[in-house]
Amino acid sequence: MRLPYRIAGLWVRVALLVVLLWGALVSVLSMTPRERTLADFHTALRSGQVTYVIYYGTPVDLRWSTGPLFWYHADRSANGAYTPRKLQRDLNAAVPRPEATLAHSRQRLFSGWPFLVPFHGATWLVGGAWIAALFIMIGTGRPRLGNRWAWFWLFTVGEVGAMLFLLLEPRSLWRGLEPQDPVPNPMGAGSGCVLALCLSLAIPVLVVVGLSSVFHTLLDLLFSAP
Repeated sequence: MRLPYRIAGLWVRVALLVVLLWGALVSVLSMTPRERTLADFHTALRSGQVTYVIYYGTPVDLRWSTGPLFWYHADRSANGAYTPRKLQRDLNAAVPRPEATLAHSRQRLFSGWPFLVPFHGATWLVGGAWIAALFIMIGTGRPRLGNRWAWFWLFTVGEVGAMLFLLLEPRSLWRGLEPQDPVPNPMGAGSGCVLALCLSLAIPVLVVVGLSSVFHTLLDLLFSAP
């Protein structure tokens, strides 16, 4: 009788993981946009291509999207006297009007990125997937790699804990329904907190230095293929 529930649970993990990975990809690409000019932004805005805008400062430092995977940036030093008021005026005149938001500061313990994915409706989709993964973690009787406190720190401070949990607990996703032995020394709260802090420092560097280049190269290859 338990087999159907285990199969359903496996597919729920897969679905939640896909949603979180998609949200993470959009977030990474939005944080590592390609350089363009303010004139390029206005051209895209007038043609109705701009779907999302992130801005801060005066003159405005501007990021915009023409789709969830395509992000561009115009540096404030090259934007002259382009102010948030002028930006809002241009956005209000655009048809359709893009969604716009002030840039969120990442100077905090928990960045909350699943609730800040820059895409319309992503707060409910990706944020909901993160919350569902958190409840699954809390409801898991005996996690294999660490206790609940260790996973709590990885979920919050560690940025990617939800994705790691869905991938690895209570058995590795690629093992399907096969049983998997627990590790000899699972993480406790202290080691989980230390690992979470290390991940919170390493992930932004990894994103800027490596992952963004890989993603942009793959997108170029994908969309340039005949």
